[in-house]
Amino acid sequence: MLKNLDFFFDSLPPKYTLLGMFLGTLSLGFIDFSIGPELSFSVFYLGPIMLAGWYAGKNAGIIIACLSGLTWMIADIAISGGYSSFYIPLWNTFSRLGFFLIILYLLLTIKEKLLLEASLADTDTLTGLANRRFFLEQLEREQIRVNRYPEPFTMAYIDLDNFKYINDSFGHDIGDNLLITVANYLKDNTRATDTAARLGGDEFAILFPHLDNKEAQKFFKDLQEVLGNIMNNNGWPVTFSIGAITFYHNIPAVRESIKAVDDLMYEVKKSGKNNIRLLKWSAS
Repeated sequence: MLKNLDFFFDSLPPKYTLLGMFLGTLSLGFIDFSIGPELSFSVFYLGPIMLAGWYAGKNAGIIIACLSGLTWMIADIAISGGYSSFYIPLWNTFSRLGFFLIILYLLLTIKEKLLLEASLADTDTLTGLANRRFFLEQLEREQIRVNRYPEPFTMAYIDLDNFKYINDSFGHDIGDNLLITVANYLKDNTRATDTAARLGGDEFAILFPHLDNKEAQKFFKDLQEVLGNIMNNNGWPVTFSIGAITFYHNIPAVRESIKAVDDLMYEVKKSGKNNIRLLKWSAS
């Protein structure tokens, strides 16, 4: 149920969510007026406020909170027929608005904490890239997508040759800086739709949706050249062994496709390192 709700609102532009909650609040005000003063209706105003804040952002939540306070005041005045003092409905309105804003603040704080936890669960703490778990999830989603709508995608494994020498000779701090340097290059030179991950140690992986064999070859050549120059400029004797496969159809299970790319990368290392081997998936 909640997943369906998330899918529905996430697919809507924030302005449409805000508009929907605006109309919903006005509808609640009309219902509040219609049922009269005997039944309390206050809790229902929280619904549009919370939905607007969660799915359209803090500012949208504040707008709906203010609208809810104003709508509630108008309904109250219409039902009661007036107050003994002009300040009473204003006081009530600001009290209700304060209540709405406190609830909104607590809700947004919870959302921020949940997003942070989700980010930490999906992110390699050293480099800021995706971690192995998140990479496998994205690969599985991509395979499902391609099985439905056949298009190529490319997956690559990248191993840093001689990285152990860096840690042993320069120290782990320099090794960490080297890993971060590689990660920053991958962040800056991959598309928003790509997933670059650190799988552990000195191994990286990249998932390229919609990328065919020819385009992938150019990317990896540029990667080797640019990162090679960066390594040389820093005095780091590190090169890059890359194994990659472009999948078009008859895509194997996640575990099998991972193993195929990993095996290809190790073939490069066994044959002399610092090379690229890119194949098309040829399983029948």
